[in-house]
Amino acid sequence: MKLNKEVKVGLIAVAIIAVSIWGYSFLKGKNLLSTNDTYYAIYNNIDGLEEASPVLVSGFKIGLVESIKIHEHSRDRIIVKFSIEENIKLPKNTEAIIYPASLIAGKAIKIHFSDSQEFYSSGDTIIGILEKDMISSLSAELLPVKNKIESLVVSMDSVLSIFDNERRKDLKSSLDNINKITNDLEQTLDTKNSKLATILSNVESLSTNLKNNNEQITNILQNFSNISDSLDQSNIKETILNANKTLAEFSEISQKINSGQGTIGMLINNDSLYNNLNNLAANVDSLVIDLNENPKRYVHFSLFGKKDK
Repeated sequence: MKLNKEVKVGLIAVAIIAVSIWGYSFLKGKNLLSTNDTYYAIYNNIDGLEEASPVLVSGFKIGLVESIKIHEHSRDRIIVKFSIEENIKLPKNTEAIIYPASLIAGKAIKIHFSDSQEFYSSGDTIIGILEKDMISSLSAELLPVKNKIESLVVSMDSVLSIFDNERRKDLKSSLDNINKITNDLEQTLDTKNSKLATILSNVESLSTNLKNNNEQITNILQNFSNISDSLDQSNIKETILNANKTLAEFSEISQKINSGQGTIGMLINNDSLYNNLNNLAANVDSLVIDLNENPKRYVHFSLFGKKDK
């Protein structure tokens, strides 16, 4: 059968169109000659995920994103349709996680399998999760800090606005004084030259001496303890009470003597006894003199029995 020229041109055009469609799909990552299973995942935020983004398992590509559209009944939710190879089955509760594939390649979906023994069917909707990248996480953490810094700057501007030139000079002078005090304190605490270092050295020397003489100090304290025990056992209190009693009695006797009571008091306070004793002594003295001068008046004896008149 001979084809006319018009039919040949039509067949060639159809072939060109088919090849073009297949090439375009191939460039987008689709293979029209292979069969794949299709799944859906719903996200609140796809964070820059695009069509033809890869679907990976442990870094290995098993499929790609086919389409992205807004949910019909909830405009803040996004439906992502992706296809994976037919021979890979997804267990129930498997997660489709959007994550940054790299800083240049953009976003991708990684499949996190569950341990379920039941599997999804092609066309089912699985769990969609958005994994924040490092920049997003860092931005979220730094945002409160940024707000606090801005608030601090505003507060500092408000505080500094109340200072005129004179007050600013006073503030600068105060800061200079604080700096001087800090330097002086640093010099004071200098371990080589300060008096504090000398004091600490002396304290250390004293502590060393006490440590070296610890045994002698212990003996001295023990001796003091023995002396204290001896004094406690010697009944000093009773001795002091007896001494006080004796002194009181002696004071009473002294008062009686001074008042002329008793023999000793009369001897001390009566002049007549003194005079009588002086006269008696004078008479005794005269008698002794006369006895020496005239012994014969008082002594009479004879060897032969003759009596003198």
